Amino acid sequence: MRKSNSIFKTAFVSESGAELTNNDYFAYVEHDDFACYVLASGITDFENSTAAKEAVEHLILSFEEKQSMSSSTLRQYMKEANERLLNSASVHKLEASIIMLVTDYEKFRYVSAGNVRLRMYRQGRFLMSSKDMSLAEDLIEKGKTDTPLDKHEERHNLYAYLGKKDFFRPYVSDVRKLDDSDIITLYTQGFWEHVDSQEIDEIYTDASDNPQESVDMLEEVLLSRQPKNLKSYTVVAIFVNKIFRDPEREHKRQFYKKVAIITLIVIIVLSIIGYIIYRWHSRKVENLETAYQQTFEYLSKDSYKQAQESCSEALKLADDLRDSEKEDDLKNIQTMLEAVIEGEDYFNNENYNSAYDAYKRASIQLSTAPKNVGEFVRNRLDSIEYHLSVEGFITLGDNFLRNDDLEQAEGMYMKAREKADISRSTSDLRKADAALEKLYDLKAKKKEEADKKIADKKQVAMSDALKKGDELLAKGDLEGAQEAYLKARSLSDNPADRQSTTTALERVSDEKTKKDLKEKVSAEALDKAQKEAEAIVKQGDEAFDAQDYLSAQMYYTRAATAYNNLRDLEKVKILENKSDVANAKYLESRGKKIQAEDTEMMAREYYADKNFEQAKKSAQQAKTLYLENGDKNKADEMDALLQQIAVDETIAEALN
Repeated sequence: MRKSNSIFKTAFVSESGAELTNNDYFAYVEHDDFACYVLASGITDFENSTAAKEAVEHLILSFEEKQSMSSSTLRQYMKEANERLLNSASVHKLEASIIMLVTDYEKFRYVSAGNVRLRMYRQGRFLMSSKDMSLAEDLIEKGKTDTPLDKHEERHNLYAYLGKKDFFRPYVSDVRKLDDSDIITLYTQGFWEHVDSQEIDEIYTDASDNPQESVDMLEEVLLSRQPKNLKSYTVVAIFVNKIFRDPEREHKRQFYKKVAIITLIVIIVLSIIGYIIYRWHSRKVENLETAYQQTFEYLSKDSYKQAQESCSEALKLADDLRDSEKEDDLKNIQTMLEAVIEGEDYFNNENYNSAYDAYKRASIQLSTAPKNVGEFVRNRLDSIEYHLSVEGFITLGDNFLRNDDLEQAEGMYMKAREKADISRSTSDLRKADAALEKLYDLKAKKKEEADKKIADKKQVAMSDALKKGDELLAKGDLEGAQEAYLKARSLSDNPADRQSTTTALERVSDEKTKKDLKEKVSAEALDKAQKEAEAIVKQGDEAFDAQDYLSAQMYYTRAATAYNNLRDLEKVKILENKSDVANAKYLESRGKKIQAEDTEMMAREYYADKNFEQAKKSAQQAKTLYLENGDKNKADEMDALLQQIAVDETIAEALN
């Protein structure tokens, strides 16, 4: 379509000159969408070289395979042609200067290496030309020589040409537009060494639309010089009498223009919307920061109601902006402010019980508040404590007790006890002690209920184990039944349950005995059973030495069963005694552990109430109990608690 709607005429002349063979080569192809023109001149010191021919043919074939005028594709064409010459099987080194011009009938681009030249005319006037890739060209451009290029001794000293091994860098031009009546001429060294550019310009100034006439005239000028040692020469003329014009270009231009306008409008609208959103967001961020800072400024001035208003405003903005970090801080501050304001109302109305409760809630949220707020809350609590009586603290304790907060309740009762100690009132002491006794009874009851739940769970687990053992025994799985009964025995805490498990294990033993008699156990089997029983006894002794009395009890029971099967009743009796001792040790250890845990709890409660003397005594007692029970880790924890108590006691004494 492009070729049929354009007029490109090409003519050339190529002769060997005074050489025996023509070392120049020119070829071109014109397709529907692209045309390609390639001219090469062999660089040789001998009479005949195929370098130009091979290079031109390869470039034409490359163009046929992939028609394109992109710079990367043209460079790839030249790189492959260079590799072809370098890897040629010719006995002589193949080198050539070359220029390749590609057009889509509207514009063109060329790639060159060496000193084959291109010259272009528009409306009969010179428009542009290529440059030689030689040292002479560089010297002239830098102003280092006055000698004309065509006569300079370095005109053949090329830095780019086909057949170059290293740093092969061909020149690729920019795309240039074509116009009707443009003329492009290509020519080799054999021509430009004898005909200067002004003479070429004169011929093309008055050229007709027939390129052959111009080429013939140029050859006549060359031959009229009668140069000695005339090298191979080639002159090519490409007359662009008419370029291709896309009939849809104007429609496309209008379409792209509309698309561009719409796109621009959309971008502007989106930009405006984005800017509005950005300003809205920025304003909210600024407002949030302002309200946040104002909240802390009001807090620093003890202006709690103003701080609450700023905090509510900041919290709403933080929620809108989804600033979770500030939102969490503000929620804590808001909770604290609500409690402080509520406490102030109660305090001013002399409702000290409610005020104390409110300020205690506020004290939990002081981590993010300014220092002066913490001092204010603590001073209020101290002030309220002076106003509260023993009965007041007991009432507060009862409130906490109703909410099942035993620690807070104990704290209030202990405060009541301290007040009673100060007042030295027998009645107050009796009331405070009664409240504490009520609390400790409740604690004991809760502990008893918890222990009962544990015992009930153990009883259920033991019953399940016995039931499973019965099922396995009925199926003849004596080993499985024995394991189940042993598990049930390890879970039993009273003599009746232990007797039940013993009876069950005896049934297993009887069944094993019957089985052993039926199978006529050999002496080797008895010896093996003896060793297994001894190994189980050893495991039990190791567990006993490690104070794992529950496991020791299980191993002794298994060993007793094994020796009962072996009819060694003396060993059975010894192992039953060992099992009873292990059980007694387990119960003793468990009792000491509970006692130690209760003592530790008292130490920590005294410490929380800053009763450092009682806390130290309880912590030391708990440590002793843990050591007696062999629990070194818990004893170390008590050492750490004692150190912490000592530090806090020192700090408290320094502050007083």
